[in-house]
Parts: sequence; C-alpha cells; structure tokens
Amino acid sequence: MTPTHLGPAEQLFSAEAVHAAIQRMAVAINADLEPLVPHRPVIVLTVLSGAIVVVGQLLPMLHFPLHLDCVQVSRYGDKTRGGDLLWRLTPRENLLDATVLIVDDILDEGVTLLALQDYCRAQGAAEVRTAVMVRKERERPCAVPIDYVGLEVPDRFIFGFGLDARGLGRNAPGIFVLAEES
Repeated sequence: MTPTHLGPAEQLFSAEAVHAAIQRMAVAINADLEPLVPHRPVIVLTVLSGAIVVVGQLLPMLHFPLHLDCVQVSRYGDKTRGGDLLWRLTPRENLLDATVLIVDDILDEGVTLLALQDYCRAQGAAEVRTAVMVRKERERPCAVPIDYVGLEVPDRFIFGFGLDARGLGRNAPGIFVLAEES
C-alpha cells in the first residue's frame, strides 16, 4: 500500500507509466488527425473535470493546429456509482463540419461518452474521435467506440491523475485504487 492524502491505496500505475501512455496516445492521434487539418478544423473537447490533467499533458504533444473547448457532463458527482446525466456546460465552439476529439479521463460504463459522441454528431461534426486515459475492463450497458486508450484498469474504483474518489485525489501522481477496494 502507498500512502496518499486519501489514506493507504494500491498504486496501479506510476506517474511515469501514465506519461508514457499519454505519449503513445499522442503518437496515434497525430498520425490520424494531422492529415485531416487542411480539410477541416480539429476541436479537442475536454470532458471536465477529470480530463483536465490528461489534456494538459496531451496538448503539447499534438503537432497540428486545433481549437480547445470543454464540456461538463457527469453521472457521478461525489458518488462512486453513476446516476442520471447532468449537463453543466456545453461546448462554445461550432462543431459543424469539424473533426472533434473528445478527451475523457475514464471509460467506465460508457453512458456519458456515448451521449457526448451523439451530441457532437447532432451538432454536425464531420468526424468524432474519442480518447480516454483509462478504460475499465468490464461489461458495458452500451457499445461506445473508443479510438485511443492510454491504460487498461481492472473494474475497481480508481483515482489519481485527474480521476477523483468522492471529489478528492485528482492530484495524486499516478493511478491508485482505494484501500477499501483492494
């Protein structure tokens, strides 16, 4: 167990492993999206609040012009189980005819990301790609396409590197599992 400000926790991935995963995602995103830039704008759509840390690391590694925007949709709040979708903030950028890269911290059940993908298409996005820092290894109630995955994690409640546990732990340097989940 590793001591954290949330108490003892099991570290699944070090900060170095998370950075390496983001670099791998950036290489793949550059290869896929850079050729599209002359034809249409690219909008990186950050899912608040969890993806702030990921996007802050990812953006300097992307080698093409882009617009940055954000959206805030949540099913968790300060809970460990998802509920109804709560839309707090919608994008300000016009998504019409754009390539949209949704960046989120985690793919858990997929409900939120599927709703975001549908929203972008309904706003006229020409193409929607999705990147997640971590994907839980689990059954999902809906099929949600994910283009870029940083890390695979077991179906446990994790925190760190943007992910929170009951509103805390986003600033933990790595990916951790709560002690009561270990």
